[in-house]
Amino acid sequence: MKSKRYYLYLGIVLFIASFLVGKPASAQNNNLERTTIMEYVINERPVLAELLTTAGMAPTLSGSTAYTLLMPPEARLQELKGQSVEKIRAVMAAHLVKGTLSGTDFKEGSRLQTYGGTTLNVCRKKGSTLLNGVQLRIADIALRNGMVHELGGVLQP
Repeated sequence: MKSKRYYLYLGIVLFIASFLVGKPASAQNNNLERTTIMEYVINERPVLAELLTTAGMAPTLSGSTAYTLLMPPEARLQELKGQSVEKIRAVMAAHLVKGTLSGTDFKEGSRLQTYGGTTLNVCRKKGSTLLNGVQLRIADIALRNGMVHELGGVLQP
């Protein structure tokens, strides 16, 4: 008798928990869809936000035009702090592509033009996507004015 009651309570708790866990994820997705790329970067990636602001790209990433931002790791971006504005601008522009590109849009052999005018060559190896040899780690963070992807390194202009 006791085991039946235990399983009944366990079932009720799991049922309720499934609704509680599901709601924050939905709310988070709705919030991201209302967030611009720059707002997201400010909240999640302070070093990147500082460099994009220094490069003069904050207004671009706050507007309504769609862009895809390829975000390098924060630790690697620390190396850029203290560099010239021109160097920072060139590196940041190499991480921005006009339009909204999802992870599936990075096709083997395709070439993408960056905001700074450089070309990104896409290569797929062993299930990984590489952009000019830099691994795409986390894809498809959809935002109001585009898409954000996380990279494993820094793209060079």
